Amino acid sequence: MPTNKPRVNVTFSESDTEMMHLICNKKNISMSGLIRKVMEDWLEEYEDMLLAKRAEEADERWEKGGRKTISHEELWKRLSI
Repeated sequence: MPTNKPRVNVTFSESDTEMMHLICNKKNISMSGLIRKVMEDWLEEYEDMLLAKRAEEADERWEKGGRKTISHEELWKRLSI
């Protein structure tokens, strides 16, 4: 099936290829479908990790600047929620 999406060539070990074939047969999906799903999941986890790291760094800068934080429970109390 023709596509305009970028293509990437990847070389796997024989044992990894055998394992992927077993998974594809069990899940009734194509090899490219399996690899695409694994990469999408990994990229999402990696993005989450980067965002968490950025949030930690921002929090550290915030506190080093002499600012204080409060919990969401404390905020709710202050707002009478």
